[in-house]
Amino acid sequence: MRSATDRTSLLAYMLPAIPLAMLGMPLIIYVPPFYAAELGLELAAVGGIFFMARAWDAITDPLIGHFSDQTRGAWGRRKPWIVAGVPLLMISLYLFLSPPLAVDKTYLFVVALVFYVAWTTVQIPYLSWGAELSRDYTVRTRINGFRETGTMIGVILATLLPVLFLREENPALRDILWVYVAFLLVLIPFAVFVATAVTPKAPFVESGKHGLISTLKLLSGNRPFLRLIIAIFFLWLGGSVMNASLVFTFEHILEFPRSAFLKFVLIQYVIGIACLPLWVKFGNRYGRHRALVWGGFGYLVVQPLYLLVSPGDFSQLLLVALVHGPIISVIWVMPPALIADTIEYGMMKGGSDDAAIYMAVYNFMVKVAFAGGVGIALPLLSVFGFLATGENSESAIRGLIFVGLFLPAIIGIAGAALLYNHPINKHRHGVIRRWLARKNLTPEINT
Repeated sequence: MRSATDRTSLLAYMLPAIPLAMLGMPLIIYVPPFYAAELGLELAAVGGIFFMARAWDAITDPLIGHFSDQTRGAWGRRKPWIVAGVPLLMISLYLFLSPPLAVDKTYLFVVALVFYVAWTTVQIPYLSWGAELSRDYTVRTRINGFRETGTMIGVILATLLPVLFLREENPALRDILWVYVAFLLVLIPFAVFVATAVTPKAPFVESGKHGLISTLKLLSGNRPFLRLIIAIFFLWLGGSVMNASLVFTFEHILEFPRSAFLKFVLIQYVIGIACLPLWVKFGNRYGRHRALVWGGFGYLVVQPLYLLVSPGDFSQLLLVALVHGPIISVIWVMPPALIADTIEYGMMKGGSDDAAIYMAVYNFMVKVAFAGGVGIALPLLSVFGFLATGENSESAIRGLIFVGLFLPAIIGIAGAALLYNHPINKHRHGVIRRWLARKNLTPEINT
C-alpha cells in the first residue's frame, strides 16, 4: 500500500487545492463588484446578501463535518463526501459566476446559499483528510505546504487565465468570471478523481459514533482551539476587507486598468509560492503560530504602501509586489496545520478523533470572515459616498483609502495579539502525542 506521505501521494492530494483556490479568488475579488457594478445591485445589498448566505454555514458546516466524522466504509471518512459534493459544486458555480443578464437580490441569495453548501461538502472533508495523513508536527507542516502550494498555483492560474484569454485592457467582469467557469468545470472533477484514486485514506482513532451536540460541547472546552480560530478570524477578516476593496483601489486610487491588476496579482503570487518553502522552514523552527503572526499581520500592515505608487506607474507597483509577495503565502499554509494540532489536544482532554468537526468550525470562521469583510467593506464604502461606477468625490476616495488600506491592519491587530503566545508549539505537541501513545490513542496504533 502506498504511503500517505510520500511525494506521489502528497502531489495527488495537492491537486484539488488548485481548482478550489481558482474558485476562491473570484469569489473574494470579482463576484461582489460584478453583482454591484455590472448587474446593478446595490453595494449594501450585495454585502448583506453575502453575509446572510454565509451565516447559513453556521448550520451546514458543523453538520457536514459531523456526518463526515461518522462515515465508515472502504473509502474512509473523507473521500465519499468529496466525490459526492463535486456535481452540486459544478452546477452551483456555473449559476453563481455566470448568471443571466437580469438578476435580482433573490437570485443572488439562493444561488449563493446553494453554492456555499456545495463548497463546504468538498472543502471540509478535503482539509480533514490532510489533517489526518500525519500527526507529526514537522510532517504536518510539509503536508500543508504541499496543499497550499497547490493553492498558490491555483491563484496564479486564476490570475493568468484572464490575462491569456482576454486581451482587452479593461475586460468586463462577466468575461473574467466566464474564463474561470470554463476551466473549473474541467479541473475540479479531474483533480478530485486523481486525488481520491492515488492518495490513501487517512487513519483515525475509532472511538465510536457520537452525537453532534456532545461533540460540540467537547469542542467548546478546547481552549487552544477556540483562541486560535478567533485569532485566525481577525486576520482573515482584515484580509477580506482589503480584498473586497482591492479592485476599487486599483481603478479609483492607482488608476490602473484591470489588465494591470491581473498582472500584479500574478506577480505577487509567483513570488509568494517561491517563498513558501522558507515559511515552512520558519514555522518548523520557530513555531507555526509565530510565522502566522509575522507574515499574516505584516501583510496587512504594509497595505498603505500603495499610496506611494504614482497613478499608472507599474514599475512602482512592482516594488510593492516585492514587499507583499514574500509574505502572502503564510496565511494560507499555517492556519490548517495549527488547527490540526488542536485535535490531539482535544483527544487528550477526552474528545474524539473528529478532524472534520474541527475543520468545519475553522472553515465556517474563515467563510464568515470572507463574507464579513464584504459585509463591512461595501456598506462602509456606501456610507462614505463611494460609487462603484461613475465619478467619486474627494471624501469618497478618502473613505476608500481608509477602508481598503488602513482598516485591514486595525482589524488584524487583535488576531496577531491572540496568536503570539499560542500554547501548542512543536515541543508541547510532541508531549501531547507521547501521552496519547501511552494511552493507545494514536491512529498509527489503532488502524
